[in-house]
Amino acid sequence: MMNFLTTGEKIKRLRIQLNLTQEELQTENVTRGLISMIETNKRDVTYATAVKLVDKFNEKAEDLDIILNINEAYLMRSPREDAEVYCMNKLKNEDITQEEINEIFKLSDEYDLLEVRANAYCKLGEIYFKEREFEVAWDIYKKAKEIYIDIKKDEKLGYVYWKMGFCKAEALKYTTAIEYYQLSQYYSSEYSDFETKKLCLYSLANSYKKLNEIDLALETIEKFLLVCDPNKDYRLYIFAHGIKATCYEEKREYDKVIRIYTEVLSNILDNKNLFLGYAYVNLGRAYAFKDNYEESFKYFKLAEEFSKESNKSFLSVVFIEKAIILLKQLGNDEAIKNLKLGLKYAEEYNSIEYLLKGKWALISIYRKINNREKSINIYNEIIEILKINDDTEELVKIYNELAIAYLHSDDIKNCEKYLLLSRKINKLDLGVVS
Repeated sequence: MMNFLTTGEKIKRLRIQLNLTQEELQTENVTRGLISMIETNKRDVTYATAVKLVDKFNEKAEDLDIILNINEAYLMRSPREDAEVYCMNKLKNEDITQEEINEIFKLSDEYDLLEVRANAYCKLGEIYFKEREFEVAWDIYKKAKEIYIDIKKDEKLGYVYWKMGFCKAEALKYTTAIEYYQLSQYYSSEYSDFETKKLCLYSLANSYKKLNEIDLALETIEKFLLVCDPNKDYRLYIFAHGIKATCYEEKREYDKVIRIYTEVLSNILDNKNLFLGYAYVNLGRAYAFKDNYEESFKYFKLAEEFSKESNKSFLSVVFIEKAIILLKQLGNDEAIKNLKLGLKYAEEYNSIEYLLKGKWALISIYRKINNREKSINIYNEIIEILKINDDTEELVKIYNELAIAYLHSDDIKNCEKYLLLSRKINKLDLGVVS
């Protein structure tokens, strides 16, 4: 771990490094005795003294062709202040590792650096978020939030609430995400954090869309586009049009969807841009809704080729969305084949949204062909995913569906089992203790 020096220790180390005696450091009003007392931490350094000592050190370093990069501020900083500067500079590194963050946590404990600790939590949250450990990341951001509140750094809360909302949205908890986004909007406005406010508008629009609050999503994405710089925020600007297009898909205005995606595609010059995959899939969907399957599958083929070349994690989206379209046109076998491929990639890249979407699509097929055993197996797989993500609302729906399924097959024992599981969750949500 880093060792931070007192002012006296810094001066002594620099003097020895430059092969200077205490006498040689003397200057007007800075005697050898004073230098000795400073080096043994018996006297503090004034600003005027620090300036004179720095001049002496830099003069000698120049003679020796050594670059020191020191100033009076460096000499006068305490070990605690040096630790804070060191930690803050380390935290600016976009590629900081968890090991480096752990070192910063130790320093923040040793020197009681609460703001450093909060900033380190934010960096650690980013690492877990990138690893798609969304609930872990949320809990880490929550710790940062609590510290910022304690030290009255409310200007940081807009950013932290946005990140907490983002974690909840990625875990498919969009209602909770919106609550955090709204808090983020308040604090971002209060402290003129326009960058976070802009990013949060995009996230807010996306969550409204996911909850099928289409008019709110459109209104919010238009607000984002008003403050978005297409050059600086190119990626988000492109994806914002994607949100807009999918809102019009929900409104069944498929010609608008096609027009938006076609216009955006004409402006994308980078053939590895992630938006290409989304655009191809959604154009495939739009043409299918217009019963133009030839054009639809042309775009799904482009999406598959793009994903295999540039973004394999997106293959779960391609295959599962294609399967849902295949169900409308060709029937079950080809759809099941694509669903299983999509689920393989969704599991590999931990895409909760498409794991669930693909499994629900499989259930719809198995129910249609009266394959009760396979339907129940898939239900149980969904239950395990929902338990991991603590999604009690969806769990209740599945328990109720399973209870009805068992009731229809006169399996009273299992019917009662799932009704009791549903009832238990409802009691917990209401705060009832049985």
